Amino acid sequence: MSPLLSVVVPMFDVEPYISACLESLLGQHVDDVEIIVIDDGSTDASRAIAEQWARRDSRIRLIGQSNAGLSTARNVGIRAARGRYLAFCDSDDVVPATGYASLVGSLEATGSDIACGDVRRLHSAGLRPHPGYQDTFARSRSRTHIRRDTSLVRDRMVWNKVLRRSFWDERKLMFELPAYEDAPVMIRAHIEASAVDVLTEVVYLWRIREQGPPSGTQRRDEPDNIAACMRMVLDTFQVIRSLAPELIPPYAVDMCCGDVRQGLRALHLHDDATLGEALSLARSFIADVPESVFDELPPTDRQLMRLLAQGDLAGIRRIVEHPAAAVDYFRGW
Repeated sequence: MSPLLSVVVPMFDVEPYISACLESLLGQHVDDVEIIVIDDGSTDASRAIAEQWARRDSRIRLIGQSNAGLSTARNVGIRAARGRYLAFCDSDDVVPATGYASLVGSLEATGSDIACGDVRRLHSAGLRPHPGYQDTFARSRSRTHIRRDTSLVRDRMVWNKVLRRSFWDERKLMFELPAYEDAPVMIRAHIEASAVDVLTEVVYLWRIREQGPPSGTQRRDEPDNIAACMRMVLDTFQVIRSLAPELIPPYAVDMCCGDVRQGLRALHLHDDATLGEALSLARSFIADVPESVFDELPPTDRQLMRLLAQGDLAGIRRIVEHPAAAVDYFRGW
């Protein structure tokens, strides 16, 4: 018989963290779960550790492949999954014991296509809120939708959710981008879902790595990483423009105050040429943002976006290089 829930776990070089991840998944309060680990060509001891866990518990299935990236690994895991519901967990993160039970239970009760919950950042010093989610998960809602609950434009990650597998297959959802791959897929899923359940419960612990290679979000000031993030911003924008243009203002505000702002901050670290691709992508996004959106931005963000639209990188640099202003303004990032 098919399991109730399939959890897809892409894995690459997470030797210090994979045991904690798998232990948390095996401890879920869901009776019928399968855990599909896709080893994306790990070069450390991650695969050996995962093999030990798989020998110990038959709920874990391990699939190996040459390194092909997170999107490919997730898609391989989806094809192997047999559950009625589908979840995703990154191999350095942890899921609280009641996380999946709460999300699955909500979908069973309401018939919605997606259930999502709150997130905490996980660090050796403890847990802290994820600043982008504080408003989105401040209250529970059953059978809501992103078109009338626009705070859900900030809910772009895949790992704080359980999705109905029939919905995933009917909509032919899949991951494509080599990095920052969640957002275009999850925003499309939100738009095309019949209904979405929002839980205030913390259902996912997103780790800040302190050992091994840094995660993508911890490399946010690297030029290639910034360019990958700006491609995500544009791809997600295209999804919204095509399927739900009424969401352009809240999405654009969130991007201008978030990922685009963060990308511009790197101008105090790199020269214009090094950031050329990232800046070009950011300007392409800004060029299609309605002027009325800029009026909704905080003053410094408004100034930054208008300088970007004009191509005035020197003006942007004067803002982000001011030590006191930069430290205060980007404190949350």
